[in-house]
Amino acid sequence: MSKPTVLVIHALRPTSRQTTIDHLLAFREHLPNADVQYLHFAQPLPSDIADGVAPDLLIVNYDYLNYRFSPLWPYIKNRHRDIARRSGKVVAIAQDDFWAHRLLDNWCVSWDVDRVLTPIDNDLDVLYPRTSKRAEFRTVLTGYAPSRVNDTPPLHERPIDLGQRVRMMPPHLGKYAQEKADQAVRLASAARSAGFIVDVSTRVEDSLVGDAWPQFLRQCKFTVGMKGGASIADPYGLLYNKVESYRHRHPDSNLTTDMFGFLKRRDKKYKFSAISPRLFEAASEGVCQILRPDNYLGVLEPGKHYIPLNAEVSNVDAVLTAMTDIDSAHEIVNSARKVLIESGQFGYRHLVSAACDLKVDATYATESTAWSTMKAWLAQSAALSNPSDLPLHDSVIHLIHEGLGRGVSDSALQCVRQRLSDRNLTDWFDSMHEATRQDPVMWRMPWIPRLISATPDNDL
Repeated sequence: MSKPTVLVIHALRPTSRQTTIDHLLAFREHLPNADVQYLHFAQPLPSDIADGVAPDLLIVNYDYLNYRFSPLWPYIKNRHRDIARRSGKVVAIAQDDFWAHRLLDNWCVSWDVDRVLTPIDNDLDVLYPRTSKRAEFRTVLTGYAPSRVNDTPPLHERPIDLGQRVRMMPPHLGKYAQEKADQAVRLASAARSAGFIVDVSTRVEDSLVGDAWPQFLRQCKFTVGMKGGASIADPYGLLYNKVESYRHRHPDSNLTTDMFGFLKRRDKKYKFSAISPRLFEAASEGVCQILRPDNYLGVLEPGKHYIPLNAEVSNVDAVLTAMTDIDSAHEIVNSARKVLIESGQFGYRHLVSAACDLKVDATYATESTAWSTMKAWLAQSAALSNPSDLPLHDSVIHLIHEGLGRGVSDSALQCVRQRLSDRNLTDWFDSMHEATRQDPVMWRMPWIPRLISATPDNDL
């Protein structure tokens, strides 16, 4: 008898955060008795494969669902829906539910979603008026603790006193959404004036991805944060469109919620909040956290696990004084790491348990031909993700962008085909070429990831 089958649809890109990768890999790690396969949503599947794929469990990750914010959504919202309707059970992992939530709600109904995993635990009937009547909801975190404790330098050896990267959220999500960045900027200004070495930025161009982010944290003594979320629900993304229209007409404006009457009237009606994965990232890298007092998983206490910074930032002098006491900060770091990381209470096993109670009920006693064929197809695709052959990977991406051969010189095409032949990928490439001729998505984005190596355990 074959293993139960699990298909995870994702949307990894070169700038995907490690948290997203960990989310995906958790299903293979914590479902060892299931056959877990990963499918990039933009990857074409020949009809003779797709028409027969019927997994016991289909999981759709939030990075795919976040495309509802983009103009591509009409093209991709029904992509692989037929597979979902043949699946034994469909689970959707959502984030930022308050943004274009009606699009998300309608998608859940269209795909017959059985269970929704969301970090939001209040007013779900507002965000999911249709789905809440037919599907089960489970509360999850946006990210979980790593499975191992890193060796990190002691605080006194770190060159940056206060460090953070935080996105300045658009005003259409309300004042609460903008408070995280505002808090960080205000504390950074006060710390800089007091003589501390500060590296805090809200600029997109200063973002840190991949290994750069944990490396940055290991250089910081302190970081500042709070729960993220929103105080306005934007059902179809139209509020965002109105704000962006104004931004294009007034590019130098510093936009706030209060500048727009249609936002101010809606603000504070709701408060959708969620814990950021940076809570665990900072603890893992041994950074002392400065947080707004709140309920953090019911385990963190102000003064013991973090330095409290109140909502008005009026106790900033006390915070700056606490930042001079490195010995006390070291005790706070150890206490937070013990509770958040070493305890093992908040690992990715909890995400998998929320999705399927750590088990999958098999519908089919034997592995179908379509499933076996899809696995072989995905394995060939994953071969190009091998970090040891990035030139081949980039050449194939280039060919995709040029229309799989159109506009590419014969000599360049022949060179790539030779290398594909050496890797036994020529037939796969020809099949991919044929499958994407009429594909409206393939021409708009690369889908071959280069973030995870093509090994038996990491073949996303």
